[in-house]
Amino acid sequence: VSVLVGAPKANTTQPDIVEGGAVYYCAWPAARCRQIPFDNTNNRKIKVNGTREPIEFKTNQWFGATVKAHKEKVVACAPLYHWRTLKDSPEKDPVGTCYVAIQNFSTYAEYSPCRNSNADPEGQGFCQAGFSLDFYKNGDLIVGGPGSFYWQGQVITASIADIIANYSFKDILRKLAREKQTGVAPPSYDDNYMGYSVAAGEFTGDSEQELVAGVPKGAQNFGYVSIINSSDLTFIQNFTGEQMASYFGYTVAVSDVNNDGLDDILVGAPLFMEREFESKPKEVGQVYLYLQESAFLFRDAQILTGTEVFGRFGSAITHLGDLNQDGYNDIAIGAPFAGEDRRGKVFIYNGYSNGLNTNPSQVLNGAWASQSMPSGFGFTLRGDSDVDKNDYPDLIVGAFGAGKAVVYRARPVVTVNAQLILNPMIVNPDNKTCQLPGSQLLVACFTVKVCADFEGQSISYEIVLKGELQLDSLKQKGAVKRTLLFDYHQSHHYFSIVMERQKQLYCQDFLVYLRDETEFRDKLSPININLNYSLDESSFEDSLTVKPILNYYQKSSLTEQAYILVDCGEDNLCIPDLQLSAMPDKDQLIIGEENCVMLIINPRNDGEGAYEAELHIRIPPEADYTGVERNNKALRVLSCDYKMENETRMVVCDLGNPMVAGANFSTGIRFSVQHFENADLSINFELQIKSSNKINPTSNLVNLHINISAMAQVQIRGVSHPPTIILPLHNWEPKDEPTKEEEIGPLVEHIYELHNIGPSAINNTVLRVGWPVSSREEFLLYILHIQTHGPLHCQTSSPINTMQIKFAIPQDTPELAAFLYNSTISHYIRRRDVTVAEPLRKNTAKILNCTNVKCVLISCTVGQLERGKSAALKIRSRLWAQTFLERKNDLYTLSSNVSFEVKSMPYKVQPAKLPKGSIAIRTSVIWSTPNVSFVIPLWVIILAILLGLLVLAMLTLALWKCGFFDRARPPQDDMADREQLTNNKTTDA
Repeated sequence: VSVLVGAPKANTTQPDIVEGGAVYYCAWPAARCRQIPFDNTNNRKIKVNGTREPIEFKTNQWFGATVKAHKEKVVACAPLYHWRTLKDSPEKDPVGTCYVAIQNFSTYAEYSPCRNSNADPEGQGFCQAGFSLDFYKNGDLIVGGPGSFYWQGQVITASIADIIANYSFKDILRKLAREKQTGVAPPSYDDNYMGYSVAAGEFTGDSEQELVAGVPKGAQNFGYVSIINSSDLTFIQNFTGEQMASYFGYTVAVSDVNNDGLDDILVGAPLFMEREFESKPKEVGQVYLYLQESAFLFRDAQILTGTEVFGRFGSAITHLGDLNQDGYNDIAIGAPFAGEDRRGKVFIYNGYSNGLNTNPSQVLNGAWASQSMPSGFGFTLRGDSDVDKNDYPDLIVGAFGAGKAVVYRARPVVTVNAQLILNPMIVNPDNKTCQLPGSQLLVACFTVKVCADFEGQSISYEIVLKGELQLDSLKQKGAVKRTLLFDYHQSHHYFSIVMERQKQLYCQDFLVYLRDETEFRDKLSPININLNYSLDESSFEDSLTVKPILNYYQKSSLTEQAYILVDCGEDNLCIPDLQLSAMPDKDQLIIGEENCVMLIINPRNDGEGAYEAELHIRIPPEADYTGVERNNKALRVLSCDYKMENETRMVVCDLGNPMVAGANFSTGIRFSVQHFENADLSINFELQIKSSNKINPTSNLVNLHINISAMAQVQIRGVSHPPTIILPLHNWEPKDEPTKEEEIGPLVEHIYELHNIGPSAINNTVLRVGWPVSSREEFLLYILHIQTHGPLHCQTSSPINTMQIKFAIPQDTPELAAFLYNSTISHYIRRRDVTVAEPLRKNTAKILNCTNVKCVLISCTVGQLERGKSAALKIRSRLWAQTFLERKNDLYTLSSNVSFEVKSMPYKVQPAKLPKGSIAIRTSVIWSTPNVSFVIPLWVIILAILLGLLVLAMLTLALWKCGFFDRARPPQDDMADREQLTNNKTTDA
């Protein structure tokens, strides 16, 4: 077998011919190629007016641009061959020419069907015969001439035997008897380029092949492909492109892709532009496959689209034959300007029953970067030739820019039939019959048998299969593998199987044991045993230059499953019936309180065992998990963990492995609910039991809703300091135009406090104070300064201290501090004795407030107040004493009114009624006469003394008369007797 390579820019030994082109013969596996001497002559000449002038022009004729071989026939063409017409004013017309070689290049003949008297563009003067070329299966030749008839184009067929017969080099104008040509069409077909590509196939069901011609600029530049009857060159059927200027028909190929015995047509459109949504079109190229279903009937096109912009996918298409020995023909498609540095690519697509697999099985990359021009790797393709005689078709790829032709030899395909057998498939963990090596420990075990055989075309040597055994392969990395290899104590093992002959089964056994049940939880899911295998290429002999490869479309892995025997009846299939109910220990949460919630949960299983049963609780954003209730003996204590699953906070509690049939108990899970910033009207807990059982793995989903409410008790209180002003003032004289605050009158301070008792916080509260400032253009309480404490911002309805009175820098007084801390307000004024005149006590004090005097409105906005927090307002003023001194002995009560209204709370949840309230703080102004003395006349005093003495004398006389002053004594005789007795006693002694 040899390789023919066209070199259309090559120089030859032809005299005076520059870059006429050549065809090289490359015998396999020789390293060098030689030119085939199709034509060694110079340009033929004729005598014109006594001068010999050339009648043909072979320089730059591109001989070798098209080369085809069929059995022992080789045809090579020069589509840019020119000849001198026979007109009176001769011109050079690119009619094109071809050369035929037969009998191992022993006989040559030229064939130029357009070199005739029908010259010029309107005839066949620009025919460019040989631009495309193919053979019928009987060996007849098909030639495309896309430039004939104002570039309408044409196709020409001829017999190789006729071309060879009676051929003479001197016979320039030659007409073959059985030659057929398509004729001229109406002018609307101008510039269609029929014959740009040609191929042969059978599409009419008569066993006679038809020819297929590409017309890339026909159908108003949409392009089309025509099926033409080979007998009379009449048109049978057209396939039209779907996009203008895509060059549909640039190349055509015929192959039975789906192995149904009917030829299929492939058409390239290398300039097809893919239009993506809202983006610029991208020129990627397309290939269309038309599967023939019966005579004259084709399926809708299967479309393969290129992936690289400007790669010209579909510039070349060739039938490869059955590369992977699956019974379906394969196709190669060239994209000569794709890839890195426009090096070019060739895509291999494998056939199957419904066409071509949409993903290429292999991509060949060009090795030559663009220099002065792209390498064009994949611009031409030839397949379905077994160059190295290994019974597999090979592929030849041309790279015109690099001056290279690359032969890709197909690797033998090995089809491996592997088996994975488990015995037994259900492992009883209680049946511990295997003793671990070097240990007294008994374990449950089973056998894994790996068997394989192989087959492949022309493979007479042994094949070594590399195997990889993975136990419990579905368990993720780091998870506990439930089974281990008996001899290696590993879950992973590599091994080899040597297969010496085709279609003979080779096996290996591996003993596998089950870990102790305390080492893993999952008893229900299957134990996946996975086998991966590949060819050990290092085992092939070095003499094999092309080493076998595994069948691309055959799986190189097997999986079988073993099961752990569980208490689930004869079918070893557990079907639980999981039920769940739950309730919270409170039905309402008030924002601001501690809000500890316990969910009382009742899981139960009314069916068979539930393995790896877990209680899953989705925690709402407002709550935090605090633990399991442990102080209630009626509630079971579970093992629970906090977890994050897909950015969702969960509490997962173990319910048993298995959760046995009939299980029914209650448990308590505690949560703290504090995050109410974005809370809605309620919070929601989702609860569900989940298990690893295949059937009925979960319980009913329970949604627990707990209502949220906001509530705050807000208190407003105040004090006047001092509460009473007593007039007149001691050591004080009024001034007409006071400049200092002491010159106005006594200090009067009102302190107001807004206190949030809670439990919820308040926000956006308005505090208003009505302050009696004047009456009839006379000042009452003259405001000097307003002081705030806490998140309080105030403004007045009119300016204060309009007289620019100088006042001391205000400081927090002990009274203000004591008030804010709920202390008793001490009275710091020194006590003095006063007496309120009797007439004043009978007068009623006149109340002065905003209903009868002019007031200043002080409006304050209060920021957020949490539970137990306060905001205070202190108004420092002076009683305008002159106003009251002018109304001597009149009593007054000065009353400031303070009110508040909460506008909102800092939550989405708002109460039905927001707090509000008001109070009045009063300061009394009274009159008194200090240090008053009453003078008593002297005669009154003397008379009082005399009267006192007289009363005393009369009282003394009365007492004397009554014997008050007489003393009581004992009788005299008794005393004598006592004396006598005493004397007698003394004498006796």
